[in-house]
Amino acid sequence: MDIVRCLIKLRSFLFIGMVFLSVSAIVSVSNEAACSQADGKTLHPIILGQPGHDDYGIPLYLADKLGYFKEEGLAVQFMNFKSSPLSVASLLAGEIQFCLTSYDQALKTFEKGKILKIVLTTTEKHPWCLLARPEIKSINDLKGRTISAKMPGSGPRAFATSIVIQGGLDPNKDVTFVDLPETAILPAYINGEIDATVGSGIRKAEMLSRGAVVLADMNDPAQHKAVLEADTFPLKVILATDGYLKDNPQVAQKFVNAAYRAMQWEKTHSSAEIAEKVAEYFLGSVSPEVIDDIRRAFSHTGLVTAEGHTAIEKQSLGVGLISKPVAMESVVDMSYQGTAAAK
Repeated sequence: MDIVRCLIKLRSFLFIGMVFLSVSAIVSVSNEAACSQADGKTLHPIILGQPGHDDYGIPLYLADKLGYFKEEGLAVQFMNFKSSPLSVASLLAGEIQFCLTSYDQALKTFEKGKILKIVLTTTEKHPWCLLARPEIKSINDLKGRTISAKMPGSGPRAFATSIVIQGGLDPNKDVTFVDLPETAILPAYINGEIDATVGSGIRKAEMLSRGAVVLADMNDPAQHKAVLEADTFPLKVILATDGYLKDNPQVAQKFVNAAYRAMQWEKTHSSAEIAEKVAEYFLGSVSPEVIDDIRRAFSHTGLVTAEGHTAIEKQSLGVGLISKPVAMESVVDMSYQGTAAAK
């Protein structure tokens, strides 16, 4: 059995493992209502879910590394999930307090009758690209090919689907999507099990070093405008449930304050300095060159605009992620960002 079929068969086991990881982390936090520092100050524990070590979580990693969360009285723990839908499910269950994920998750969840609010975006532009084997010269050449693009209903799947549709192919008939763990994507490409994948940052650098070509790159302003029909696209956002925000407004404000401060620090420091600060969050290291590429999409304000909302809403409708428009005020709360920016 080849690697892709094997990994698909193992999805249920991976999900069980993720649930176990989630429960384990939650038990450790709930058993300790607050964390104490060496100076005796009490920190409020927060669990932040994310789809693996995320390139566009760098402002949050900086907020942690630079001590901004602690200065706000928070002890933030990062919890990795296999994909955004799993982290959102944990958020809705009250197992985590905040979630770094794609904007469309808030739209999709709202349509299902549950309210998640976006309190901040870490990106002003859409940052992803679609990478493929060197013999694949166009989107049309993907016909009959296999694409790795996370779970159905995830941001990467929505992005890859929209690119395939714009290239004139039917995503349900002309290509095969597979959901692979992050660690399996590169081996699957090397072994010929997949032909293309969504990527950015470290994944993009790894693929390019092995001869992959870029079929669509949202870091190119011209392509961004042509594909997304917008100059802004706040892809990566911080979500919290509406209920949590109503019950914990001060905690939410402290979280956003710290993240906003980190965005300001990032804006005025070099890629080499950023790479040094966030290396441990990438389980090793990340090069300044990769940071150069990643930070082109960063937001320095965290502000979600009406243009950005409309662009994401349009893409979500186009790929069938949602069936009808969602009003911006239904899923966005910029009050915390406004307070942080006013300081």
